[in-house]
Amino acid sequence: MNNKLTAILTAAIFLCLSSAAAAFWGGPHDKGVAGAVYAMTNATDNNEVIIFDRDADGTLMLADAVSTEGVGSGGGLDQLASQGSLVLTENNRWLLAVNAGSNEISVFRVQRHGLDLVDKVGSGGDFPVSLAVFHNLVYVLNAGMSPNITGFYLNHRGRLVALDNSTRPLGTGSFSQVGFDPQGRKLVVTDREEHEILVYSVGRRGLPSMNPVTTMSNGLAPFSFIFDSRGHLLVAEAGSGAVSTYKILRNNELRVISPSVANGQAATCWIAGNSRGYVFTANTGSQTISAYKALARKGKIVLLDATAGFGDRPIDMAIAGNGRFLYALDPSAGGIDVFQIEADGSLINLGVADGGFAIYAQGVAAR
Repeated sequence: MNNKLTAILTAAIFLCLSSAAAAFWGGPHDKGVAGAVYAMTNATDNNEVIIFDRDADGTLMLADAVSTEGVGSGGGLDQLASQGSLVLTENNRWLLAVNAGSNEISVFRVQRHGLDLVDKVGSGGDFPVSLAVFHNLVYVLNAGMSPNITGFYLNHRGRLVALDNSTRPLGTGSFSQVGFDPQGRKLVVTDREEHEILVYSVGRRGLPSMNPVTTMSNGLAPFSFIFDSRGHLLVAEAGSGAVSTYKILRNNELRVISPSVANGQAATCWIAGNSRGYVFTANTGSQTISAYKALARKGKIVLLDATAGFGDRPIDMAIAGNGRFLYALDPSAGGIDVFQIEADGSLINLGVADGGFAIYAQGVAAR
């Protein structure tokens, strides 16, 4: 057999083997995988993270389920009553999940097509519901008996090491989120029951001030929050159906910029935004998603569309694809509502990615 014919046959065999391998591993779908979306079952028998492959066009395909080796809360819709129960680190290297039923935090190493559990530690309190990450600093909000925040150091192996003297009791109230400002110098906690927002200073060793500065929320039941590109605080108000914006002053007090910009919807509990200044709230009681525009230069926010999107009971949200796609966990529908974010901030509904979720599913993260 001459060299030319041998080369042709070798190439043909290689193509056949490649095609067979592609069919086994997912075929053409794998070629379009651009990232992933994660959501948590929050089940009492075995808490799991459900993995969806995210294509370049924003669509999702169910890929795998990985145990946290802890247990969730179970119960009904939104049992954690929080934002940030499932979070990615800024570099997308690690995924952290709360186990509210076993009072633990699980850490996964993010792989291109999966997750590897690398650590699981006690949360330093009862009923962990929200996580905040800034570089290698992690804080958890324990919202059960004797609520507190507790800090950890996330090392290069994905191990969480408790920070000595980092626990701060929160007193009475019902707390929904803990989060860092963009510089990692402030730690914010929302109290939806007392209608208060707590701000701690964070020192060089990663420890928060002993006591927070507490400011009354402009609206009722401050639930979740994000920050705009200039560090202004944007807070979703579950009781007001609105978003308020604030400037955090040097003394940690809050100055209102846009007071309770209403959307006319019910249970405005979750909030997400992209780098272009488009902000979205999940209004679970109205089965809608509202669209806002944040004017970062002045810290103001304006309503674009009160009913930009619809779901069954949308709750936790995440944005991926360079700010082009919005994902809302929708346990009542058993999956994730998928939207494309247009250049003007409007939403195009791309359907629901079925994840087989029970009503108590909670937490979503995307990359």
